[in-house]
Amino acid sequence: MAMELMRKEAGIAWALLAPALVVLGVFGVFPIGYAAFVSMHRWRIKKGDFIGFDYYLRALGEVDFIALLILSVILFLASSLIRGRLRPYRVCGFVVAAAIGMGAFLGMATTGDEKLFNSFLVTAFYAFGTIPIEVGVSMLLAYLLFKATFAKGVFRVFYFLPYVTPMIATAVVFRTLFSPNPSSIANRVWAFLGFENQRWLFESRSVIALVCEALQIEHPSWVNDLFPSLALVVIVLYNVWVYIGYDTVILLAGLSAIPRHYFEAAAIDGANAIQSFRHVTIPLISPTLFFITLVGFIGTFKAFNHVYILRTAGARDTVDVVSILIFDRLYNYQDAGYASCLSLILFSVILILTIA
Repeated sequence: MAMELMRKEAGIAWALLAPALVVLGVFGVFPIGYAAFVSMHRWRIKKGDFIGFDYYLRALGEVDFIALLILSVILFLASSLIRGRLRPYRVCGFVVAAAIGMGAFLGMATTGDEKLFNSFLVTAFYAFGTIPIEVGVSMLLAYLLFKATFAKGVFRVFYFLPYVTPMIATAVVFRTLFSPNPSSIANRVWAFLGFENQRWLFESRSVIALVCEALQIEHPSWVNDLFPSLALVVIVLYNVWVYIGYDTVILLAGLSAIPRHYFEAAAIDGANAIQSFRHVTIPLISPTLFFITLVGFIGTFKAFNHVYILRTAGARDTVDVVSILIFDRLYNYQDAGYASCLSLILFSVILILTIA
């Protein structure tokens, strides 16, 4: 009787899950599988010859380096599972995995697609330039709103407006603000501060190189390769401006969910505002911080719309994130096979970052 009841409940559960599973399969699993199929063929307009993993070797370089990178990922994931008495070896595992992964990555960068690894470098600049500022400022704004005694709703709407405004419209406005024209708002403010006009979104040189040139300091040519361009910095500012309101609202909701008696207990123990923030607020809000950080990193690796609108010929490839490279391969070169290969590589990177 009990087994029959369990089977009936399981049948009902699967029946209720069926619509969602169908949608997930049609719009989630099937496109990934079809992209993998396309990536193994020469595919221009229509399907061509089967080439196996040639596109992946072209993109990622020699097989030896790819195997080392996979080994480093496995070692990293295995080290993260270490518990108990073997815990001291966890750090050693992370260090070894990082060393192997770095060596493999450098080898792949020298033997693989130069444009792909440049786009990953640009994406890394974009992600690590955006997320810390975005999370830090939104945390400060959320905390100030949490402590505010009036007009909370007004400020919440004010901060959230850039996020709900159509991205194409705001990106076009941003492009106008940071025009290289001397009469643009950005150059007027820059001139008011006593600096020379800049090319902003049309500038391919790195910020460090521009600072060195302003100070009349000689710098090596690799400075432009190892630091983000001024055009990318402007795009980072745009991303921070758009998403800071979203993060603020999410963090404010998390702060509002913290029981008041924790703050009262901290005050009774003599904690001041800074100590209360450090030892009470931050630990209890950490799951929300982790959520917006993870979503932010995934979003920066998938960024396309505003980058495509803000990119210019003058910036060259210094703002071409991986999504832009995939778009160019598909629409400018009509190379669906290689574009699908790059898409799956990007998908794998995002998946590994999510799991890690």
